[in-house]
Amino acid sequence: DEVLRRPAVQEWALRQLAPVAGAAEETLRTWLRCEGRLGPTAAELGISVPGARKRLTRLETVLQRSLLRPPSARYDLWLALRARETAAAEEEATS
Repeated sequence: DEVLRRPAVQEWALRQLAPVAGAAEETLRTWLRCEGRLGPTAAELGISVPGARKRLTRLETVLQRSLLRPPSARYDLWLALRARETAAAEEEATS
């Protein structure tokens, strides 16, 4: 977490996540929580597998990164979300 709090990492995380908001972020978080598996992601979101694939394909377009095909941006995005959460928790603790 110490590395994730560094200003350069925080800037990187903000750039990675800037295009993602609202329902798109929920889809991304769910997909990451389900370890990049479509079936569990669809089930958790309460949608069909083709629906989950379509949402992830839209995210790929917005992020300009691959999610469903190697090389995947999965780990980069997980780290970016974790960095943002770490900074938010630290900010909350100091307020």
